[in-house]
Amino acid sequence: MIGLLLVTLASPSQAVVIATPRGHTTIPVTTERGQAAVAASRLAAPLELTVALDGPRATVGLGGAVFVFQLGAPFVRVGGVVCALVGEPYLTRDTLFLPLSWLADCVPRTMGARYRWDPVPPRLEELPVAGPVAGARPAGAPSAAGTAHAAAPNPLTGLRLRHVVVIDPGHGGVDPGNPGRYFPDGLVEKDITLAIARLLRAELVRRGIGALLTRATDTLIDLADRGAFCRAECDLFISIHVNSMPAGRRADRASGAETYFLSDAKTEDQERVAKMENEVIRFETGAPSGATGPLGYILRDLQLNEYLRESAQLAALVQDSVAKVHPGGDHGVQQAAFMVLTTARRPAILVETGFATNRTDGAFLASSLGQHKLASAIAEGIVAYLLEFERKLAVVAPAGGR
Repeated sequence: MIGLLLVTLASPSQAVVIATPRGHTTIPVTTERGQAAVAASRLAAPLELTVALDGPRATVGLGGAVFVFQLGAPFVRVGGVVCALVGEPYLTRDTLFLPLSWLADCVPRTMGARYRWDPVPPRLEELPVAGPVAGARPAGAPSAAGTAHAAAPNPLTGLRLRHVVVIDPGHGGVDPGNPGRYFPDGLVEKDITLAIARLLRAELVRRGIGALLTRATDTLIDLADRGAFCRAECDLFISIHVNSMPAGRRADRASGAETYFLSDAKTEDQERVAKMENEVIRFETGAPSGATGPLGYILRDLQLNEYLRESAQLAALVQDSVAKVHPGGDHGVQQAAFMVLTTARRPAILVETGFATNRTDGAFLASSLGQHKLASAIAEGIVAYLLEFERKLAVVAPAGGR
């Protein structure tokens, strides 16, 4: 098979077609390292590919399977199978490139029921699968993005369906977030949120859950655009932030994590946190104006949000999991009018991972160990919610069709 691939991939074609039920996309092929390769970022949209980089290891999620690459090594591992590759994965200009042989050989060989490769012209086809039972989604529940009929449970999570989570690292670019009074080396909130979000994506992919980032680099995404990442092919929206207290004698005493869902604030502290996180709008170009302001927009939109109950349940499960690993204590589930949560149109939460104005929290949030603990805990809370969601689907689905 490898010999045949060498002939096939040596063809003069400079592109490969990705054909899915959602449409056809032409992806350029590069040979700058001597072997045919494609940019993983180009595959993200047509194949709903997810990528997590951890040093020399690249973890790629595709169709519920997890492929583990080593940069510079001509093989890839998926479950207990190791595929030899024609060429090696590599990183250049901050872009991960994967050997075309992975698409041409390994993917159809290990996922033949889902993908088929046609060598002439080069084309990877995603095969159609049966959709979920019509009307089986409980009111206010997420969409179970891209789900087919229930498969065997994932050995790590027990989940049977395919899920996609959008992760939103707060702030970015010209908006640093809060200054991080007790963060070392000039770190600020936007650095911590991105680090935790990347680790959370890797944790979800490792559990067989699709995960997308609203930003993967130090850039600013408008608040209204972040939730828009969570469209039809999305189940949950998770925004990651770092809390802080105003300057004062007691500023460094507040510590611990709290998780918010979208609703009107009930306390002054909830209003303070929402105001602090919503202030990012001042960095945006073309920010909305008017007599009612952004808060009026949020409250109007609140009436249209059908996912409040599910969001509250998701917040409770994530908060319970995070509180178990956090040194600063449990601030519980909160509610406030966060602009970033209004456009997700799915269960959506905002996790305040700790206080940058507290010495213990600051050290925990800035440490690799603390970030890994938080990412793993949030992932466990997400899995707990998705398991409950699948149980609801099973309850409401018709019993017939056996």
